[in-house]
Formats: sequence, structure tokens, C-alpha cells
Amino acid sequence: MKPNLQLEYESQAASSVTQVFPRILGEERENDYRDDHDEEDSPTHKAIIIIIALCIGLAVLGILSCLIRYFYLRHQQRKMAQVRQQSEAAYQQQNVQLESLCLQTQELAQCPICLMPIPILLQIITPCHHSFHKACLDLWLLNEKICPSCRTSLNL
Repeated sequence: MKPNLQLEYESQAASSVTQVFPRILGEERENDYRDDHDEEDSPTHKAIIIIIALCIGLAVLGILSCLIRYFYLRHQQRKMAQVRQQSEAAYQQQNVQLESLCLQTQELAQCPICLMPIPILLQIITPCHHSFHKACLDLWLLNEKICPSCRTSLNL
């Protein structure tokens, strides 16, 4: 009987070790996992935080640059609209003056831009010897730097 008792004891000891050993290993693995992931000072954790901060910073910079560009273009458009409005007002005022002067004299040359007579007070002559209203030529030169009649380059 003694050998049977010894075999029984050995089998019970082996089974208890096989049951206890995985539990110990499992607990150690869980503790290692908790230690690795609970530490806030781990290099991986710091790197992830830095990458997230950089991504957020780049996103904010991108949004700010888009907003700045939008407001700059909007400002430029308003500025151009003001210039056009002022130029249009000056052009209309010149037309009123022209109509009154044209009623007084009939010997005036026509402006090639607006096809209205050119009084001598409002006349400007280009280096290529073409006559225009000063306001008409100023408006033309805002868009083109050439003579409206002969397409010669003008640097007035």
C-alpha cells in the first residue's frame, strides 16, 4: 500500500502545482500589465501625448491660416470695391461736366473710350498722340497699361 499512497500523493501534488502555477503566472502577467499601463511616466505614454499635442497644434495653425487668408481676401475685395465706386463716381461727374461743355461747343474730338466729346480742360494726350478724357484714361490704365487706340505701352 505504501507505493500506492506515494503515487496518490505525488499525483495530488502534481495536480495542485499545475493548478496553482498558471494562477501565479496569470497574476504576475496582470500585475506586469498594470504596472506598464498605469505608469504615466513611461516613454510610450509621453511620446503619444507629444504626438497628439503636435497634431492638435498643426490643426489649430491650419485653421488660423485659413481664417487669416479669408479675412485678408475679404478686405482686399472691399478695398477694390471702394476704388471702383470712387472711380465710377468720378467718371459720372466727368460725364455731367462733358455734357454741359458739349452743349456750348461743337468742335470737340471724341474720346475713343466713352465716345463723348473731349473739352480741352479735361483732355489728356498720350505720348503716341491720342486724345482721351483724363478720367477715362485713368480708369483704362487701372486695368491695362497700353493705349486704347494703338496698343502702345503707356507709362504715365
